[in-house]
Amino acid sequence: MDKFTRACPNCDKEIKHKSLRSLRESERKKCLCRSCGAKSRVEKYGINKSFAKFAQKGHGLGNKNPFYGKTHSEETKDKIRNRDKSFFNSKEYKEKQRINSSGKNNPMYGISVYQLWVSKHGTEKADELMEKFKEKQRINSSGENNPMYGKPSPQGSGNGWSGWYKDWYFRSLKELSYVVNVLEINKDDWKSAETLGIKIKYTNWDGKVRNYIPDFLVNSKILVEVKPKRLNSSIIVRTKKQAAEEFVKGIGWEYIMVDPPSISKDQIKQLHESGELKFIKRYEKLYFERYIL
Repeated sequence: MDKFTRACPNCDKEIKHKSLRSLRESERKKCLCRSCGAKSRVEKYGINKSFAKFAQKGHGLGNKNPFYGKTHSEETKDKIRNRDKSFFNSKEYKEKQRINSSGKNNPMYGISVYQLWVSKHGTEKADELMEKFKEKQRINSSGENNPMYGKPSPQGSGNGWSGWYKDWYFRSLKELSYVVNVLEINKDDWKSAETLGIKIKYTNWDGKVRNYIPDFLVNSKILVEVKPKRLNSSIIVRTKKQAAEEFVKGIGWEYIMVDPPSISKDQIKQLHESGELKFIKRYEKLYFERYIL
């Protein structure tokens, strides 16, 4: 008997695993062997259209299957087990798979998990599944499960600091850096998109229509969103970007996302001492602890 084997919970057939991790995971999920698993799926979901079409040609389940009542020889089984699988780890194969499953080729393109649940189970069940998912995520990322548990904040954190620069209210040091080190240096004409009342409607992951407000309108024709590059691939950012690009098409504007270099400590101290920069109460205290004391 191989080292990593177990019996199928349904038919007691021996199932082999490549590793102890695979064995334990299958035991936890109570996975069936391939034969029992196939029968279980047919009983649960029925026969799909492609399989039904295949069955009409004289193939399919039971005695309609040309392999019915037959088994592979041990020699054939060994050939299947020992066949060269290195191709699956090659760069060519991985690149082909990436192309075939990226963008619009991905069956989940433009669809959130919640929307998929709604289409399969209805809104009530989808809401229930989403609550369970959120609770699972909370447990998996709290306490010692959090990768930052017991560690100090990383250098460069604190981009969420908010306050006033002159008469403008900023919500992050990234926004402040963009104004000080880009817009003012280039002498661009800029305004806060929020004060201009610019709102872009988009559909959130839960199917609800929400409003997205970019950060700036520059030179009366460029909508700007200040966002760290590491967040650009998230679903919510991509959804907002798509909605914004559709919005500017109709009015002849341009939409861009920027990630300016962080503003330096010397600049922050200089602006604060001159009275041009002031943080909200919470961050004023942190400012003196981090920059003065």
